[in-house]
Amino acid sequence: MRLFLRVSFLVLTLSSLAFAGASFTDFGTMKNVNDDGNGKGIAFADINNDGFADMYVSNKSGANKLLLNNGDGTFKDITKTAGAGIADAGFCMGSVFGDIDNDGLVDLYVPKGGRDEISSNRLFKNLGDGKFLDITDKASVGGKDFSYSATMADYDNDGFLDIYVANYGPGAKNILYKNNGDSTFTDVTDSASVGDKSWSWGAVFADVNNDGNVDLYVINGRDLGGQPNKLYVNNGDGTFTEKAKLAGVADASWGLGASFADIDNDGDLDLFVSNYVGTNKMYLNDGTGNFSDISKSAKLDSDSWGKGPAFGDINHDGYVDLYEGDCKVANKLYINNGDNTFKDIASDIPGLSCDKVRTKATAFADIDNDGDLDLYVVNWAAPNKLFINEQNDKKFIQVKLTGVTSNADAIGSKVRVLKDGKLIAYRELQTASGFCSQNSKVLHFGLDDAVSYDIEATFPSGKIAKVTNVSTGQIIEIKEPVDTEKTVSSLQVK
Repeated sequence: MRLFLRVSFLVLTLSSLAFAGASFTDFGTMKNVNDDGNGKGIAFADINNDGFADMYVSNKSGANKLLLNNGDGTFKDITKTAGAGIADAGFCMGSVFGDIDNDGLVDLYVPKGGRDEISSNRLFKNLGDGKFLDITDKASVGGKDFSYSATMADYDNDGFLDIYVANYGPGAKNILYKNNGDSTFTDVTDSASVGDKSWSWGAVFADVNNDGNVDLYVINGRDLGGQPNKLYVNNGDGTFTEKAKLAGVADASWGLGASFADIDNDGDLDLFVSNYVGTNKMYLNDGTGNFSDISKSAKLDSDSWGKGPAFGDINHDGYVDLYEGDCKVANKLYINNGDNTFKDIASDIPGLSCDKVRTKATAFADIDNDGDLDLYVVNWAAPNKLFINEQNDKKFIQVKLTGVTSNADAIGSKVRVLKDGKLIAYRELQTASGFCSQNSKVLHFGLDDAVSYDIEATFPSGKIAKVTNVSTGQIIEIKEPVDTEKTVSSLQVK
């Protein structure tokens, strides 16, 4: 594994932050990282397949930035050379990466907010070598509504990533674009029954009932109690049924962001919702897609202006922690205690709280490939922040997935870590999450480094790859097997 070279950073003034097993260094002053535009979104992806996470920063009323990870501790701004439209200075929000044509290169969809009659969302095809081509017109995905964010998933399991767009404004209907498999899309919103006309801020695909079909959670909000969030359960036949109230997640506060993660390591996805008005919500999944509100007992019921939630095991204790952006007071870092309760330690880490700015998007990625999760924070009209995690141990396993029958990005895949047949941890590979954010597609697990584990990856096609006797401290790559189920050794998957 390549390690992060920090020689070039010795001349910088850094602030080391450490508390309760969480340790970060603020690299927010680093060139090309501290974009100080009207920040809205952050999307991580490896655009050139060199093994390092690159990023695209979306700005509202300001130039977007495409930053290439050089692999030596620096980022190169390639916005101006990446292709026409990449540096768009329109009202850009929650952009998302995904390989829409299964050619092994992640493409980019940019919602633009419909600022004026000529504004429209854009789809850029990745040509390789840091170049992108605008194929919006051919693809038929250039909506002109006030699009706040977008997400990708293969909702019909045909092997191609589809696009869902969350639209904001009076009468604006959200849009589901079905991928036709030839770099064109068809609007199937009405036939799929997912055309929410609320003021939507975002949407997240996740298989909440573990039936192999990704469901869709839509975050809405304009005023308190007026527009509840929606949960569209995938029927497996190209249609969805709205079941938010029945499932217990029809939060009617003014929602802004939502993230799914397995907070209790029981093999299903729990849900956190950040609210602009009203308390934040933590919903525990019973495994069948029904949720109970544990916000208060979990100590996650803050009533500040919640916005950008991101889950990740930052201290390698085996449980996912939660970082949440805030537009009013200060950001929060909730450490998972392992008993369905969390402790906010942000006040003990002043730099990480970003308490003098308005934070929008937040996302995790191991940008230096040293095995721990680093954090990027997008701020409004203030410099963005990159916090490097100094965990620096071998208590991790990271998993990269490649689809064959399934979509090439393997979005929607589920990875289980087991020890002696017992489930230790669970992740599902998703695109958009939180508020206008996309985490790295490399799945990260914090684990005890004294033992080895078995890894089981279930792809959207239903095919399963099992990797046995995996030691910690490494990144493993798993390719979807041709057979229905295949067991290989850890040495064969790299």
